[in-house]
Amino acid sequence: MKKIQIFLLVLISISGFSDRINFNANAQDQSIDSLLNTLPKQQGKDRIKTLIELCVEFHFKNADSARIFGLEALQSARELKSKELEVDALHNLGVAHEAQGNYEEALKLELQALDIRKMIGDELKMANTLNNIGIIYDEQGDYKLALEYYYNARRIYERLKDKGKIAMVLTNIGIVLKAQGDYRKVVGYYQQAMTIYHELGKKFGEAACHANLGAVYFNLAKYDSALYYSLMAEKEFTEQNIQQFLPTTLINAGVAYDKLNQREKAKDYFLRAKKLDEVFDNKKDLAIVLIHLAKIYKDEGDFVKASLTASSALQIAKKINAQQEVMDARFALSNIYLLKKDFASAYVEYKEYVNVKDTLFRQERSKQIAEIQTKFETEKKEGEIKFLKQENDLKDARLNQNKLLIISLAGVLLGGVALGFMYRTRIQLKQQAELEATRASLRESQLQAVIGSQEEERKRFAADLHDGLGQMISAVRLGLSKENVEKSSINHALTLLNDMNGEIRDIAFNLMPQVLMKSGLDEALKEFAARINRSGGVTIHVQTYNLRSDLPSEHRIALYRISQEWVNNVIKYSGATSISIQVVQHPEELVLTIEDNGKGFSAERLTRSQGNGWKNINSRLHLIKGTIEIDSQEGRANTTVIISVASSSVLQ
Repeated sequence: MKKIQIFLLVLISISGFSDRINFNANAQDQSIDSLLNTLPKQQGKDRIKTLIELCVEFHFKNADSARIFGLEALQSARELKSKELEVDALHNLGVAHEAQGNYEEALKLELQALDIRKMIGDELKMANTLNNIGIIYDEQGDYKLALEYYYNARRIYERLKDKGKIAMVLTNIGIVLKAQGDYRKVVGYYQQAMTIYHELGKKFGEAACHANLGAVYFNLAKYDSALYYSLMAEKEFTEQNIQQFLPTTLINAGVAYDKLNQREKAKDYFLRAKKLDEVFDNKKDLAIVLIHLAKIYKDEGDFVKASLTASSALQIAKKINAQQEVMDARFALSNIYLLKKDFASAYVEYKEYVNVKDTLFRQERSKQIAEIQTKFETEKKEGEIKFLKQENDLKDARLNQNKLLIISLAGVLLGGVALGFMYRTRIQLKQQAELEATRASLRESQLQAVIGSQEEERKRFAADLHDGLGQMISAVRLGLSKENVEKSSINHALTLLNDMNGEIRDIAFNLMPQVLMKSGLDEALKEFAARINRSGGVTIHVQTYNLRSDLPSEHRIALYRISQEWVNNVIKYSGATSISIQVVQHPEELVLTIEDNGKGFSAERLTRSQGNGWKNINSRLHLIKGTIEIDSQEGRANTTVIISVASSSVLQ
């Protein structure tokens, strides 16, 4: 069992404060002492606000204390009938319960908070609560509902132009996509969020993105990159003195070390994570790290310690009803008992493991059936509502006709309509002119890139013809111009003619590979790779999955030329010895991925460059409505480029 953790960004807010999180331990202790000294002297709303502040502060030190202060604040707010303070108490109590894995209670509190915030009309805090509800559903594995709440929060943040919150919810959406296995898209979401956090100078957000990137690269089997980002996040959290989030980062680094067969380092990181999880009472994380430690002890041959550790993980997971961890703990125990030759206990644990697995499957199937039933009922009701609406619209139309017959100001209205139409037409003409100017500029830029590319191709083919075929023709002419042509000269001439034939084939391949038109993109890429592989020095692997046979020719040519351009640049500048080309046809999009083990570069510098190669790639991408993502850094090996083309574009 290998499980790597991710960071869900939780929002904590109180009345009069905007999502405050105090991550400095000394300042936090001083704040708590000050609040505790002030509390006995206060009454009414001031006392409730202090209780809520204490709930927030203790969330990062002691969740039990946070709940005690939150409950007192909630009861007092309800006695005073203050909705603003009641909703803040509900929200922060929900956060405290979520931190300890009490998801059912957390969800109940956050949903109550959401109803009140809708009534009050505070959009920003409403979005914060939507985000936290999404987190709870995410933790429970209900990804559909989690995405629904995340997207609702995102729409509000974008309307309010709150960049920090947009970055936060982008990260959380990426986490759900990661859980669903869509790792390529996840990298894009994290990089967007990281860019925003960097612009805003939010170090915590950057650290969380680094931690989450480590988790994604683990699932992509890039364990060096997973470890690199996890250690970077550990360093950043330590520098910011953010102890609450260190356990998850330590678990990620430990799992990466384990995959890289560095067991002692893995064990050290797991033990550090366990200690912090016990301090903060993070039950779910504690269960996960205990399962990892049980595997380490089992591999070391300490079966007693392994079985005790796995049993502790099982008890914790059962207590918080974390079914995935219950299943993992039972599977670990089954393996440990098997190695101890305690076959009866191994059988019992494996049987329980299978029961939990089957239960999870049945729950998922029942949920899907319920969703289908709900969808059917909803469509039925929508049909009835639509019919009633049509009847009402018909009645309204008749009333409006009668009213129009009575209105005597038709002339004034017509004049206003005419003026409005003229103004609108003028605006549309202006917008059309601006659009045409933009299109003309874009066409000119594309034309320059294409012309530049064509000129380079012409120079290269002219050189090939002159240096290759020209010399061979001269040699044939010289060999056959003698009065008495010897057989050896004829044989030499035939050899040269065969070489000329091969040269012509190579030139024709560079102009337009026939295999691209006849057999498709996959065969053309494989032939291109085979030609480079024969030259030695660089090895190219090509893989294609579910590629459509009716891919339009313009898409085949564009994707082939982009691959050719990128690979040639990799060979020329990166010093790579291995290149992987992968083309995958998904229902929603076609994805081309090129990875190499050469030295990295600044992706930002490349996107700002004015070279013909980069312009040519962008021009071809624009023609097929594609997008490009580049993962590369100076001073780090391995580069990945991902090109996506929407299915609607591919099938046009």
